[in-house]
Amino acid sequence: MLFLYKTLKKENNNNMNNIEYDEIIKENIGKDNIFKNVFIAFFTGGLMGLFAQLLTDFFVNYYKININDAYFYTFCFFIIVGSILTGAGVFDKVLSICKCGLIVPSTGFANTMTSSAMDNKSEGFVKGIGANIFKLTGSIILYGVVFGIIFGFIRSII
Repeated sequence: MLFLYKTLKKENNNNMNNIEYDEIIKENIGKDNIFKNVFIAFFTGGLMGLFAQLLTDFFVNYYKININDAYFYTFCFFIIVGSILTGAGVFDKVLSICKCGLIVPSTGFANTMTSSAMDNKSEGFVKGIGANIFKLTGSIILYGVVFGIIFGFIRSII
């Protein structure tokens, strides 16, 4: 509450400059431990990879499908779960615990796509959701395809 008071109420009603604002931010927001965050992201990302491998093995062994289809179903599973968690408002809370270990896989893609759609749902299905769902993820798709073609071409030459 003190932070808000200092921000809104200034001596002689002068506007706050950037240096004063930075000082207030440093007083009220603690620094993150980078090594701790990297360890957490590494550990949770590893758990996500382990779970993905177990899920793929389940699809291959239980449903008797080939490995490429199992990879596709695993990818779809993570996108669906990420979208559901985002829609329920849980993804950001889990992300604050898991750090980048959760957002780097396809769940991060699903979170970005779903949150863009949810932000614009009031404008309707076509102008809101349809026009904005790929606003943030469009660049990911574009550069993924472009660099996939480039690296595929390089690999075919070598």
